[in-house]
Amino acid sequence: MRFGFFDSDGLKLRYFECGEGEPLILIHGLGDCIEGWTFQYDDFSKHFRVVALDLRGFGMSDVPESISVEDFARDVKNLMDHLGIERANLLGLSMGGVVCMEFYRQYPEMMKSLVLANTLHKLPDAGRAMFEQRLKLLESSPDMTQIAEFIAEMSIHQDRPELKELVKTIIRKNNKEFYTKVTAELGRINYEDLLPKIEVPTLVITAEFDVTTPPALGREIASLIPKAEIKEVRNAAHLAKIENPEEFNLYVVEFLKR
Repeated sequence: MRFGFFDSDGLKLRYFECGEGEPLILIHGLGDCIEGWTFQYDDFSKHFRVVALDLRGFGMSDVPESISVEDFARDVKNLMDHLGIERANLLGLSMGGVVCMEFYRQYPEMMKSLVLANTLHKLPDAGRAMFEQRLKLLESSPDMTQIAEFIAEMSIHQDRPELKELVKTIIRKNNKEFYTKVTAELGRINYEDLLPKIEVPTLVITAEFDVTTPPALGREIASLIPKAEIKEVRNAAHLAKIENPEEFNLYVVEFLKR
């Protein structure tokens, strides 16, 4: 197990690596970081060479002045080049799933398989109000405290104060200005035309009580990708990876092993 840093377009970004075997790259969601995959490392590293990174602006990576989803995808590509990885399995959660879609658009030859967890391919009309609520909360808040509370409540279904506190701790550390820029960027994405062109085996993971990216949205994504399978994690909301990691991890490992 080791941490390191690499250069991505002149920015110093942090990464983490453990395990051996086929490469599995973990791409975090908005406001998250390497530590957000804590409940995955042990299970995944038994089978794969697991690599996670702090995308630019998050965790301990440098914060750029401007941002686009294309930049995030390039971070993943630059990390693979740094580690000498030619092709990898990619797992993206929430915003990380969006980054995976953009990565496939730019570098399809570098992707072996794809796991899209609790994510979106475009902002649905039904989710526009919640999206606007987040932006207003960010604009009116002096720091990340209120948005951290909001995210924790929306993303954890079970009565698990320790999990909500973990989420709040991670979110509070974010640069508010950068977080706001990325939130606005996600409101503009649309990969509806790309999904039917994805040719690698794909697993779509939804969660029973996810109101941020509801199961119906995951089913729509799976229906548009030719080789997609779909699984739903029970008794969990948006952050199924920490709320029900046993089921989440099992679905990922079983899929990738096949």
